[in-house]
Amino acid sequence: MYVCLCNALKCTQFKAAAKDGANDVPSAFKACGAKPQCGRCFEEADRVMQTARIQHGVAVA
Repeated sequence: MYVCLCNALKCTQFKAAAKDGANDVPSAFKACGAKPQCGRCFEEADRVMQTARIQHGVAVA
């Protein structure tokens, strides 16, 4: 499922960024090689990342 339409980023990309240590949405964009555009996806991206951290036991700094 697409989370960020502006950059065509999918939930799997945000999950992978969270698993690899991205602590917030802007750092996930950076990990994906993208820059936030309109910001409408931030809430959903954050939710996806939080869920991925819980599932993978990744602590938030």
